[in-house]
Amino acid sequence: MESNDEMWRPEEIESLSKRFGIRAGVRLHRDAEDFHFPEGSFLSRGYAPSGGYVKDFGLVMREGRLHLFHIDGRPGEVCWVTGNEISFGHASTSDFRRWIRHPMPLAVGERPWESEHVWAPFVFERQGVYYLFYMGGGRGEAVITYATSPDLESWTRWPDGPIRCTAGRDPFVFERAGQVILLYTGDGGARVAACASDDMIDWEQLPDLLRIPGGVAAESCSLHPLGGRHVLWFNDYGPELAGFRAAYAVSDDPFHFDPAAIREFRFVTDHPEATPSAELPVARPVPLSIERIAGSGELWFVAYFRWHKDRNRLFFGSLDWSADPATIREINSDRELNDLLRRTQS
Repeated sequence: MESNDEMWRPEEIESLSKRFGIRAGVRLHRDAEDFHFPEGSFLSRGYAPSGGYVKDFGLVMREGRLHLFHIDGRPGEVCWVTGNEISFGHASTSDFRRWIRHPMPLAVGERPWESEHVWAPFVFERQGVYYLFYMGGGRGEAVITYATSPDLESWTRWPDGPIRCTAGRDPFVFERAGQVILLYTGDGGARVAACASDDMIDWEQLPDLLRIPGGVAAESCSLHPLGGRHVLWFNDYGPELAGFRAAYAVSDDPFHFDPAAIREFRFVTDHPEATPSAELPVARPVPLSIERIAGSGELWFVAYFRWHKDRNRLFFGSLDWSADPATIREINSDRELNDLLRRTQS
């Protein structure tokens, strides 16, 4: 039974409909949930769009709502199947439980290198403009480009794309000393590569931040300050291709990480429907595409996707840097969520 605070009130629907150009009562079929205003909490069951799944994603907070941009695809089909993963999903929440679904922000385009797939969106705000970095795939190419928006709702592709120094995938973007730094997981082994730009138009290659000896591929990199140091995290197949892991390394230098410093996150979930991915060589659930939402010191609020029962869905967790190794503990109850929010957003 859903509690009253998990149901949409008429005044909420009216306000959000006007604000985002969506309306209630839209369903994929008679017995489906409301597409734009699904009822109930997604906290313990994981968020995914009706008829789809959540894979690599980006998050941005705007006017009290956390906006999610994610790869949207058809459960049961792999990413490179023709016609799958051809658009992004966009959803938002103000309480981390209930989600609304926005109109589709971006899909494949006419340019050959983004004509078959779009992958791994990441949202970055600079000088009042939102940049949606993403990987385009098509005609044997996979490169990174971006689109821009004033409001997260309408997007315009950068006409001069792609960023040609990015032979790889899974962008992560931040600003440092007036430059925009674009990290990505480069082709040619397990490596985290980088480019830099002063104007978002001309980009120069930087030295790799990390190369994993013997690694085949890395995915979903993310870089953050941690105390007086820096942490780089990513997913990869581990030493000697032993499986698939969520790993991290800490360094004094944000542009250089020693492979010897790599540790694997400890991941804890007690959800009975948290199962090993049907798509990866793993024996236990693994968090993928981890993104930081909030937090300071040694406790952070994070999001990630993982396999849940029949598809990939978005979940929230606490990331405890005081543990050894650093531990991500899934949040599956209102009590756990409220406690984490109190400790990380005060």
